[in-house]
Amino acid sequence: MRLHTENKLIETEAIKIQYAIFQGDSLSAPLFCTCLIPLTEQLNMLNTGYEQHRTKTKILHLLYMDDLKLIIKSEEEFQKQIQSVKIFSDDIHMEFGLEKCDKFAFKRGKLAH
Repeated sequence: MRLHTENKLIETEAIKIQYAIFQGDSLSAPLFCTCLIPLTEQLNMLNTGYEQHRTKTKILHLLYMDDLKLIIKSEEEFQKQIQSVKIFSDDIHMEFGLEKCDKFAFKRGKLAH
């Protein structure tokens, strides 16, 4: 495993996973979200997402159980986020099932298409 920090590279020997964690296991969701912290940081650096007008809170994505929801304002932002997810998933050799993705557009809180 390799971990890049600001000043150095930390490298371990190969980590052998002997048992899998099944999807219904109580550790599945927290481990999934924990493993995606680096992706969260990458998405945060893109400066994309939806900003709530009242609180100025920016929402880029949501993680729930084994699900990742990307939140964007435009097709350009969508392409940036999808590209970042693809690069991340290729780097960690994990498939996100991008072929199963759906896109929904909302206007003023109502489903547009």
